[in-house]
Amino acid sequence: MSFIELLVGTFANKLQAQSHPTRYAHIRVSHRLIGENRIYGEQAYNYLLNRPYRQFVIDVVQDGEEYHLKNYEIANPLQFAQCQRLEEITEDMLTYREGCDIIMRQTGSQSYFGGTSTCNCYVNWNGTNTYVQNEVTLTADEYHVVDKGLHAETHQKVWGSDYGAFKFVRQ
Repeated sequence: MSFIELLVGTFANKLQAQSHPTRYAHIRVSHRLIGENRIYGEQAYNYLLNRPYRQFVIDVVQDGEEYHLKNYEIANPLQFAQCQRLEEITEDMLTYREGCDIIMRQTGSQSYFGGTSTCNCYVNWNGTNTYVQNEVTLTADEYHVVDKGLHAETHQKVWGSDYGAFKFVRQ
């Protein structure tokens, strides 16, 4: 499978959430191919699939041995919730998120590892300016993600898992 084929699909952490319900919410991640190297993605709590808490578009750009995932914010994203009407996404709806690229490198025949490439991917979290740091592991069957937000000035963790990666399994 190619890198893009591994990235496209639906993933959920149901077993992890059932095993540790106080540590992990049950989340579903969906990635749909909407162009040759473009993917629409959304993340939603399993009980609220029609109201994803994160929606995005990424362009996958191969650069030698690396894959750069260029991250775009979508204007008025809820109209695309549950991966609906994706053919209606146009360039003028997308805003490139400077500093938010994820760089992935192959670590095995069908495995990749990577994360944010800078400390310049900013997210306002309940009025606090934070920057995103993440690590991603992708295989044929699993998609593991550790996301955390660090305070822009003190560099202390403000948000993110205290218990390690969300372990999503391909559905």
